[in-house]
Amino acid sequence: MLITSIWLPSVALANNSYQSQLDDINAQMRRLDDQRRQIESNIAGARDERAQETLRRNSINEEITITRGEISLLSQRITLLEEDIEAQLEAIEEKQEEIEANHALFLARTRAQFVQDDASTLGLVLGADSFVSFLTRTDSMVRIADRDRRLTETLTEQRIELEEAKEALEARLEELEDDRALINDRQRSLNSQVEAANQRIGQLDAREQEFQRNLESNRAMREQMQREMDEIFRRIEMSQNPYVGGDMAWPVPGHFRVTSEFGLRFGGRDNHTGIDIAGASQGVINGATVVAANSGTVRVANHSHSPGRGYGMFIIIDHGGGVSTLYAHLSAISVTVGQNVNIGDPIGRVGSTGWSTGPHLHFEVRHNGRAVNPRPYIFRR
Repeated sequence: MLITSIWLPSVALANNSYQSQLDDINAQMRRLDDQRRQIESNIAGARDERAQETLRRNSINEEITITRGEISLLSQRITLLEEDIEAQLEAIEEKQEEIEANHALFLARTRAQFVQDDASTLGLVLGADSFVSFLTRTDSMVRIADRDRRLTETLTEQRIELEEAKEALEARLEELEDDRALINDRQRSLNSQVEAANQRIGQLDAREQEFQRNLESNRAMREQMQREMDEIFRRIEMSQNPYVGGDMAWPVPGHFRVTSEFGLRFGGRDNHTGIDIAGASQGVINGATVVAANSGTVRVANHSHSPGRGYGMFIIIDHGGGVSTLYAHLSAISVTVGQNVNIGDPIGRVGSTGWSTGPHLHFEVRHNGRAVNPRPYIFRR
């Protein structure tokens, strides 16, 4: 009689090997993903936009290597899936044949039962010529009935297992399609990253080249701006009260992209006295609310300005202890000289007045009139 289990030992061993290889590939994929996240973390932690783009450009080759590694691992996983799918198809085909054979046997046994009615069965037993013959015939009938029961149970189990095998096969096929789509996505993503990075670097290079072409005039303009601002600070009568203390608030809530940090830039050819805060793209930040970075008294609210010259419209707030903040290139001012403000109070709106390449806030912290790095003062670093 043909009664077999749906999964043979060889199939189980093949499944164990498949899972072991799959686990290894997935572990390598996770390591590559960790490397990619580390690169993005390093870029996000760069001090300014130029540094970010430099890191992004320098990491392109590494990202290409990571993506190629992912594509290679995905190809291996696809091959593994295809081999597993083929093995499952063969196993399903074999078991389908076994089920059909057992089903044919089941049908034959069922027909035999209909042909042999209860009376003939009873006659078979009562026709025994001895008690030993009776027992022998009875035992044979019990064994036959037990085989029929086991055949029915096996056939039911095989059909259930076959359905489970087909469901597992469908899952493998879905995984295969997902991996093929993922390979295409990785290749498209890589091309987009390279193109976008090259475009951003090109824009930054163009800005730097423009600055270099006009280096002398730009330097002269900035020096003049600083002389004028230094003179303004010398004339301001600052409070003799101690510094109000505490961390300063970010001066443009919701806009955190810094395009220029404090200090030397453009290869040391320019000294930036504050930080420039801009939106995600030109114009997005224009008109955004500017708030007081800390509590204090408004000492300057300059509305007059000349296009392409100086700090444009700007505000200076005295926070005591010789500490003050400057907010420049504004499009609107909503405070007056002598007004006391609290930390986070609206004081104006972002603009592009004065000598400005586009809408942004130039934010400075000064101590006794000298520009210092604002980063240690503000809580969002």
